[in-house]
Amino acid sequence: PITPSLAAQLRGLAGIFGLPIFWRLAPLLALAAGTLSAIQTLWAGPWFHDVAGLDRMAAANHLFMMAAAFFVGILVSGALTDWFVRRGVSELDVMLGFLGVFLIAQLLIILDVQSLRLFAWMAFGMSGQTAILAYPWLSKHFGAKRSGRANTAMNLIIFGAAFFVQSAIGAIIDTFPRLPSGGFGVQAYQAGFGTFWVIEIIGLLWYLSGRRLMHQQDGYAGR
Repeated sequence: PITPSLAAQLRGLAGIFGLPIFWRLAPLLALAAGTLSAIQTLWAGPWFHDVAGLDRMAAANHLFMMAAAFFVGILVSGALTDWFVRRGVSELDVMLGFLGVFLIAQLLIILDVQSLRLFAWMAFGMSGQTAILAYPWLSKHFGAKRSGRANTAMNLIIFGAAFFVQSAIGAIIDTFPRLPSGGFGVQAYQAGFGTFWVIEIIGLLWYLSGRRLMHQQDGYAGR
């Protein structure tokens, strides 16, 4: 049987999932974080081999640089967010700035601008953790009593999106014929990555259409 405490937690999560303002933000965060996770953990390596023509060692070195850029991005984004917040800028607006860099980096990868390959992949890794910048806003918006549930609800959405994006990119790429080497051509990766770039843009437009409402309601839920 479900214990009362667990039942209460589930009801709390259901309450968060039932809020329209949560779904104004969640798709954008889930798509950005899910795309970063799916590509960086699974599809970047094959891209380096199939599209960039790197051998295993060179591809591993590029993946290491992406991981390092991701770590640096976490430190830099946190420091920059604190700096802007102290000057009256919302965490969500800082998040949008990083998201813009993330989307531009993705587009450079999709278009395969060869002179900017390494730069684009490192910028992709550095700016892709944009979702974490919304968590302080969630904590303030939902207050001390409900912030944990809000963060848990967002984590569930993000993890689910990462799994879905990873699988969907693979399904799209698999619709293309394999190269003699056994890999896939640039068009396959453009289709897979590009599909979710477009979906991310849609998620961004959905968020922006309700952005004023979100700023007007800052902090109300915890009061």
